[in-house]
Amino acid sequence: MTTVRKIFKTISRICLVIIILLLLALAGMFIYHRINIPKNKEFLKETGYYSPVSVGEHSLNLVKYGGAEDKHRIVALGGNGWGFPLELRELAGELQDEGAVYYLARAGYDGSDDVKEDMTVEFIVEDYRKALKNAGIEAPYVLMPHSYAGVLATYWVNKYPDEIEAMINLDGIIAQSFMDEQLKEAKQQTKGMAIIKGVMNLGIGDVALHVFFPKDSDYSEEEQRIYDAMTLMTLGSAAFISDIDCVAVNTNETWEMMQPNDVPKLYISSTNGYKTVEELEEDDVLSEYRINELTEGFEGSDEERRKKAYELEMEEIEEYKKEKIQPYVEKLGNCKIVNLPGSHFIHLEKPKECAEIIKDFIDSFD
Repeated sequence: MTTVRKIFKTISRICLVIIILLLLALAGMFIYHRINIPKNKEFLKETGYYSPVSVGEHSLNLVKYGGAEDKHRIVALGGNGWGFPLELRELAGELQDEGAVYYLARAGYDGSDDVKEDMTVEFIVEDYRKALKNAGIEAPYVLMPHSYAGVLATYWVNKYPDEIEAMINLDGIIAQSFMDEQLKEAKQQTKGMAIIKGVMNLGIGDVALHVFFPKDSDYSEEEQRIYDAMTLMTLGSAAFISDIDCVAVNTNETWEMMQPNDVPKLYISSTNGYKTVEELEEDDVLSEYRINELTEGFEGSDEERRKKAYELEMEEIEEYKKEKIQPYVEKLGNCKIVNLPGSHFIHLEKPKECAEIIKDFIDSFD
């Protein structure tokens, strides 16, 4: 019995030591994370990727790439990801002859301050407007949204058309109507995001980025640090979680308030810009997972299965164009669709091609 007690005491002491070490490690990571927050912002400022503009109790990050403000003022808006200022560099460089190019990050993203308010489309757009006004950037603006920001820009161009010279939608999410059940289901999908936020704010994210996440081979050491800093700031914010949580509601609200107007609009369709099965196959757009998903239950050779998957993918694209894109552009009014087949990050994948399309569009209303 005495031996059993000794073993139990020894195990208990070892467990206690392990717990203490873990707590010390967590405390160390938390302190390291808190120290790094101002350091990261200072680093972003030194490299030209952090220029906060006050909108009241918080500030938004406004990055200027160059170009003359007496021409057009092109304002890029990012989607639900992070690191958009890095993605945008080449396209922004190509557009500087057309005027001043900016990237404006909404609350919680890419260096902008966090907020406790719900990220409703109205809150976000009012923040955008205040930031540009307080930065001395006068309307009208050429809005250039990517992905989910297409919804935000659509709301903006409908509510304040006099402030918008034109809108250039880079494969943006389509404003559409959602049923009540769909809205409830969408909210359920963001519950796990709070765990990620907690992990980031404990400082574990700082370590994970350096140890577990692969580095982008296209980035220099400095660029990778910029990207990592923006990743940590975004994933650690309450605004990011609220933003994801409000996507469906904001998309639905925007659709409901849309009315056609005369503001020139351009929709660059990339993921749904394909016209033939051959184009899809040439770009090798389908992963093995997607092929399996599309051809579940299909009997045939691998070659036949692959061919069938691409045919089904093309059918879905055609249906999306008919059921989503066409009603959206018709409800927008004065909107031109240009197909530029490629990935959702077409501004990064084909910046020169994007720039040529945008320049032609700007020339058309100049």
